[in-house]
Amino acid sequence: MQQNILHHVPVDELKSHPENARKGDLEKIMASMRANGFFGALVVQSSTNYILVGNHRWQAAKRMGMETVPVLFIDCDAKQARKIMLADNRSSDLATYDFDELGDLLKKVMTESDLGGTGFDAIDLQKLIGEVIDEPNEKRKRNLEPFHNSYWLVKAPITLQGVVTEKLNTALAQVDGVEIASATH
Repeated sequence: MQQNILHHVPVDELKSHPENARKGDLEKIMASMRANGFFGALVVQSSTNYILVGNHRWQAAKRMGMETVPVLFIDCDAKQARKIMLADNRSSDLATYDFDELGDLLKKVMTESDLGGTGFDAIDLQKLIGEVIDEPNEKRKRNLEPFHNSYWLVKAPITLQGVVTEKLNTALAQVDGVEIASATH
């Protein structure tokens, strides 16, 4: 197979790498795929059809009944295949967030719609807000400087979501500078 050409391959022709130690959250991956579609491509070792990058997206695609997935085939031996798989998994482990930017991005997404398909939910947001409030960072020593914005989480059963949202909107509609964002869990 030619390298670096995107192929649409039947899911049943591919195999999860037998030495992949990574365990993914298939439910969150499937939620993302339902909201955003299948984006990106799997990286597959051409000689074995082992998936080196994207094992869990492939598993989610199979569960969702997809017939084909986008694949980039690469020519490599077993030694290099293991390194590629480990590097892909480890690089995501080592990544971190700029919590200011993440908070701003989540707020923007929530004001546009909801958190569905992002991998984040209301509990994640609550934890993030707790970290932002409790931990100073280098950009701004939050515990030492006054806040310019306050964020409130309102927990309510899903059956009352409409009532709560309506009452909040009514109560806060007259207050300048207030934005209401929502998330479900």
